[in-house]
Amino acid sequence: MTTIKDYLIIILAFFAMVWLYESCHSSSPVVESVKSDTVYKTKVTSRWLKGNSIPYVIIATDTVHDSVQYLVHDTVQILTDYMRTYAYSDTINVDSNTFVINDTISQNKIQSRGFEAKITEKTILTTTNKTAKAKNSVYLGFRGDLSGSNGLEVLSPGIMLNAKNKALIGLNVDLGLNRQIRYGLGVYFKIGN
Repeated sequence: MTTIKDYLIIILAFFAMVWLYESCHSSSPVVESVKSDTVYKTKVTSRWLKGNSIPYVIIATDTVHDSVQYLVHDTVQILTDYMRTYAYSDTINVDSNTFVINDTISQNKIQSRGFEAKITEKTILTTTNKTAKAKNSVYLGFRGDLSGSNGLEVLSPGIMLNAKNKALIGLNVDLGLNRQIRYGLGVYFKIGN
């Protein structure tokens, strides 16, 4: 009765090995991960022009006043403004870019003009990583037990299943020298990464 039981276990183990082999060697889907990153690069540009090289247009207006005293006071104010040097700065912000125009004006002329641009350029980096999912794999092998007095005592063919890099499951059939048949099952778990 024990021999029929042993044969049934061997046949069931064979079918289990064939099923494991087929399930492990099926096509595995590929996992794709996409990572995007934005890198900013800032460029600063400065230019200065002298007043003689800047094109300009003079708009003349004539005003007539009734009072002479008012005219003298107004003339002094006009001459004071004419001789004074004014510095104007105009800042224009567009998105993350900044443009600055600096003008120096005296005697109704632009004496100097400065332009400064702080331009931020965006570079978008996209990294795509494609990795295959961990899948089951099956290993066939042999194990032997040696002793100093008897030599080879046990010859043990076996099969190991690597279950998606999480555990090793092994099944062995031990064939001893005295024709004794034993079965072994081993489970090993992964430690760490």
